[in-house]
Amino acid sequence: GNRSVTAFSRHASDNGHERASISVVIPAYNESEYLGDTLASLKAVADAYAGPVEIIVVDNNSTDNTAEVAAAAGATVVFEPQNQIARARNAGAAAASGEYLVFVDADTRLEGDILTKVADNLDGVAIGGGAWAEPDLKGPSRFVLKYLVNFVLMLQNVTVGPFLYCEREAFLRVRGFNEEYYAAEEFVFARRMQAEARSLNRQWKIIRHDKGHRVVTSGRRLGRLGGLGMAYRNAHLLWRSEKKLRRKDHCSYWYGARG
Repeated sequence: GNRSVTAFSRHASDNGHERASISVVIPAYNESEYLGDTLASLKAVADAYAGPVEIIVVDNNSTDNTAEVAAAAGATVVFEPQNQIARARNAGAAAASGEYLVFVDADTRLEGDILTKVADNLDGVAIGGGAWAEPDLKGPSRFVLKYLVNFVLMLQNVTVGPFLYCEREAFLRVRGFNEEYYAAEEFVFARRMQAEARSLNRQWKIIRHDKGHRVVTSGRRLGRLGGLGMAYRNAHLLWRSEKKLRRKDHCSYWYGARG
């Protein structure tokens, strides 16, 4: 039905049992161009999920109408004045009340039963995880990003930022995203969560490509780098100097003005 995505609403599954509540957090800096499509896709996947869903957009000090686009789509809007991805993610999580948290980039669309897959994993052995992201592209760059980048990240059992999920309580125990980092904060978070999972005899689980669910992200950054360049950049982040990742001027690729 036409459920509001702002507040939790009751939506029983076919067997009458409601699934865990999920909060979707979207950090957004000058993302008015892409955010509408992202929120439309989230409404669809929320409606397909047999549990309560809320959607939170964190306006990370945008200079465009990102906040207005989010509010018009029915999302809850949180303002974070310091332009930093880790801080924006944490601000959204602080405002969330779901049992499970899902972090989605503002230029990323979700499809199918992806939220059900998240809940299945978290109801089972997983404490959290990510998903293979598919680029909204055609040609060789799409193949490189879809398979090579995801494979490189799979070797480290981490994931890029477009899609992350976890238990809220586990998120709080590891103190969320490390705000000392201006890039690769999702890798640092994944490693903290992996350690937490090991201590509980649980898992950090990556959701693979499947016909029933997809995570489709914008290929806009490939215009500057190409598919192999993007693969290299993401691989390089895994082994890059932590000192550089803690300086915003070394992470300008992720903080260029958009919109």
